Amino acid sequence: MLRKKVLTNLGEIALEIEQQDTDPPIVFMHGLYLDKSLWADYGSNITGKTHIYLDMPSHGDSSNIDQDWNLDDCVTMLLQILDNLGIQKCIAIAHSWGSMTAVRTAYKFPERFAALGLFNMPFKRTAGLDRLGFTMQKFILMFPEFYGQQAAKSLYSEEILSKRPELAVAMGKRLSKRPAKEIERLIDAVILNTTDITQILNQLQVPALAVVGESDYVGTIPHIPTKIVKGGHITPHESIEETKQAIKQVIELAESSN
Repeated sequence: MLRKKVLTNLGEIALEIEQQDTDPPIVFMHGLYLDKSLWADYGSNITGKTHIYLDMPSHGDSSNIDQDWNLDDCVTMLLQILDNLGIQKCIAIAHSWGSMTAVRTAYKFPERFAALGLFNMPFKRTAGLDRLGFTMQKFILMFPEFYGQQAAKSLYSEEILSKRPELAVAMGKRLSKRPAKEIERLIDAVILNTTDITQILNQLQVPALAVVGESDYVGTIPHIPTKIVKGGHITPHESIEETKQAIKQVIELAESSN
């Protein structure tokens, strides 16, 4: 496993790379309050392709951002990483915020992507009481570990948390390592300041497969073939075999589009 950091517009991004010989490589991105260990059950041995696992900005071993930012900045970040690694075309397997980044980048630069696997991707603007709820969450960020454990209850299904309570503990510990201001910026950029991307999905030129959990708040993704699997918003932790099958389907999409 090769570990490196790439300097981007959103700070230093930590990568882990499992090298294989078959192109195109697969870039894995996670969602809010997680890290690249989300994909620990999905090694390159199951695909035969190079795997590149990202810690998203202000997550895992990546640096803080220390400034306001938005999802368009994530597009620039991803392109900078691909350019740094000399990758002209990749498959993106991404979860939630990672999917939001992948689909926006692929919409603007379709030539850089062979296929997309979009797990648990929010596609609507946060509105109404949901928006108020996320705004109010900022007031408990002075207790980041507590906040992280509460967030886990919204992201995971009750069933998996009863079997694996350590998932909520781990989320709390990850957030405890970040300043409250960084978490506030994450909430703003990824939740409160997003826009509806239904039109982007309708015009997307890259083949894609969406995966959502039965109790996932995002609902069925429009204009994209969607698989519904057991669990909540963090499918790669809750439905491992189904996730493996979905990854293989995305690879088939990439191969059939050549």
